[in-house]
Amino acid sequence: MKRRDFLKQTSSGITAAAALTTLSSIQSVFANNLLRLEKQNNKDDYFANLRTEYLLNNEITYFNHGSIGTIPRAIHEAHTGYLKLCESNPWFYMWGEPWAKALAETREKVAEFLGCSAGELAFTHNTTEGFNLLASGLPLKAGDEVVFSSLNHAGAGQCWFHHAKEKDFSVKKFEFPIQEVPNLSKEDIVDIYAKNISEKTRVVVFPHIDNLVGIRYPVKELAKMARKKGVQYVAVDGAQAVGMVDVNLQEMGVDFYAASPHKWLQAPKGTGVLYIRKEVQPDVKPMWVTWGQERWKNSVRIFEDYGTRNLAATLTLGNAVDFQSKLNSKGAAQRRKALRDTFYQTLKNNSKFSWRSPLDADLATSLYTVELKETSSRALFKEMFEKHGYVFRPFESENRNAIRLSLNVFNTFEEIDRFNKIAG
Repeated sequence: MKRRDFLKQTSSGITAAAALTTLSSIQSVFANNLLRLEKQNNKDDYFANLRTEYLLNNEITYFNHGSIGTIPRAIHEAHTGYLKLCESNPWFYMWGEPWAKALAETREKVAEFLGCSAGELAFTHNTTEGFNLLASGLPLKAGDEVVFSSLNHAGAGQCWFHHAKEKDFSVKKFEFPIQEVPNLSKEDIVDIYAKNISEKTRVVVFPHIDNLVGIRYPVKELAKMARKKGVQYVAVDGAQAVGMVDVNLQEMGVDFYAASPHKWLQAPKGTGVLYIRKEVQPDVKPMWVTWGQERWKNSVRIFEDYGTRNLAATLTLGNAVDFQSKLNSKGAAQRRKALRDTFYQTLKNNSKFSWRSPLDADLATSLYTVELKETSSRALFKEMFEKHGYVFRPFESENRNAIRLSLNVFNTFEEIDRFNKIAG
């Protein structure tokens, strides 16, 4: 198209209409892909048949969704569709109005999926960004204390130490009794945190699901206990939870919840969300600012005021939610539980391994750790990856020699059986 013709169309509004039509066509293709999967995989084992719907190398057996998630083809194609559309006229899509409605709808959809209002949900890049925003923006001072355990991920922990030097508040990182994890109950976990909260504690931080042994924390009960003890802010790391387990932020009663949808929600890398309860938003100062502070005053959007971002990836969050909702309707939770139970049953009587994750059904998740008794975890990973194509997370230090396994719905019982025959 000649430039003069393009400008003529822009001035008449035709380009905007065409943009909306193209956006609609991308979303229509995605909807058709979901419908195709419904028809194609309506068999005895819906989830095992999903394996071909991913971009994974056929020689790879992926047991590491807890580190980096996988992207289904349908989500990948939607993402690339948005990218191609954006690159057809970048200024028009990045700064114009054609995508404004679609982005607002995406925020609404993700908020509904998480059980909160759209006015409480900021788009970030990952969980770490969310916690850095809190550590820099909350009104903490000398005499205040932030409390979390040794099972806190560094992305939700180091930021507090960094800003404590500047603001003069204190940080208490207590040792979680990791050797007791298999036998812990919900009540035990609440009690562990209660014993470490003092009258100085203004912020308590804990994961919804930790990334080391995969405990599903009793969030609602922890928040209630913290409130009773006078804690002002409850912040939760949801990186391992969103997409793996149901999340209802209104019911949980927390103030902040940061997550990385690129893991279990299977969204594009570099997408994140941060829930900030409406009532506490005035307490938090934005971490970075541009021209949007006045425009978005009294809105959660002041916390995502960093200029140019990958809007195509943000739009794709809505597709990821739709895909995950379809999996949930097919019994994704039951599938993951069956995979975990199978792994546990095959390892529990093997003297080479020791299960280090929760056995309580209320606390167990799709992320679990196995201690190795005879072999170096790094050596096992090297052999399993280089010779057999298995990907998982090894942990090896002075006090730990273990592997972390995190299986998602398209993994199979045959993959577990083959792993145990080779490694056992």
